[in-house]
Amino acid sequence: MSNLKKVLIGLFIASLTIIVGVLFSMKTENTKTDEVLTNEQDILSTSPQVNEESEVEIEEVIRKETIQIAMIGDILMHEGLASYAEYTSSFSPVEAYMQQYDYLIANQESPPVANKFPISGYPRFSSPDYIIRDLKTAGVDMLNIANNHIVDKGEEGVKTFFENLALYNMPYVGAYQSEEDANTDRIIELKGIKVGIVSYTYGTNGLYLPQGSPYVINYIDEEKIRADVQAVKNKVDVVVAHMHWGPEFTTQEHETQRTLANLLNEAGVHIVFGTHPHVLQPYTKLTNEYGEDTHVFYSLGNYFSTTMTDISYIGGIASVEITKEGEMITIDRPTLLATANLLDSDGIYRVHPLADKEDRAARNLDWVRQVLGEGVTVE
Repeated sequence: MSNLKKVLIGLFIASLTIIVGVLFSMKTENTKTDEVLTNEQDILSTSPQVNEESEVEIEEVIRKETIQIAMIGDILMHEGLASYAEYTSSFSPVEAYMQQYDYLIANQESPPVANKFPISGYPRFSSPDYIIRDLKTAGVDMLNIANNHIVDKGEEGVKTFFENLALYNMPYVGAYQSEEDANTDRIIELKGIKVGIVSYTYGTNGLYLPQGSPYVINYIDEEKIRADVQAVKNKVDVVVAHMHWGPEFTTQEHETQRTLANLLNEAGVHIVFGTHPHVLQPYTKLTNEYGEDTHVFYSLGNYFSTTMTDISYIGGIASVEITKEGEMITIDRPTLLATANLLDSDGIYRVHPLADKEDRAARNLDWVRQVLGEGVTVE
């Protein structure tokens, strides 16, 4: 074989080797690429898929709030009590209890107008104006003034009453400075719970405001009660009614009170606080055809007064617990903290928790429980 042929054969073999090497290299790269693509597809196929159209459910946090609303009975100050220079001492034994409620109402029965009229007791009262101040200091948030003594000092006395309420910045219900004031709903909001308050009296001892007087007193009238309750009910969670009603000095409610309580239940009132009898009367719970309950305290008795019978020195603070969870309202735990107005050794009448003074009071807690009946806690 010639040298030329040997050279050509060598070049051919070398070229073939290079071509085979290049082809093998290209195949390897393609294989790696295919493996990478395959791995990426596997990863994509096993990863969670996000559907942009799907709705993300957010759990709504439902708030639960609870308040206690309460009322004390008659503040009816005869001349002895009306002569006191201040009343913080008279409420000091119960002040801590009075301040534990989210909202506390009191029935200011004797007009606090002695800054314009001489002090007087029964039958036409005039009490010091600073009783408003000291009740507020003790924990009272609102005064009911729809009662049979509101007109004891005539129209001028009513005017003075309102001036003194403004002086001490004390909210009120049941009597009003004008028609516009009367048409202004009494609505309070506590921890997101709205409470509407209405109030009425059976009468004013045959005394009336003169024709054309700007002042308004809410008298018990079935049609008016229904209309008032319906108007406020749609704006609030709970409706509270104060009723100045019933015969005096009897521990059993009268048929007329039961009839009105049923009317209030049918109208949609949730809580009823009663005054005027000057003694404690039973508690009951009524249920209407719609399944709505009404907690009724027929009478809270006297809180701070010195009327003629021994049992009229026993009263209390009536309360209920209102819970709102979402849109659901629950009213329960009706309770009466029994109290006794006692003459202490220093000659001052003070309101005490009855539980602390059963040895001195005219009646004990067992008597109060018997009067109030079942379904209510007496403390």
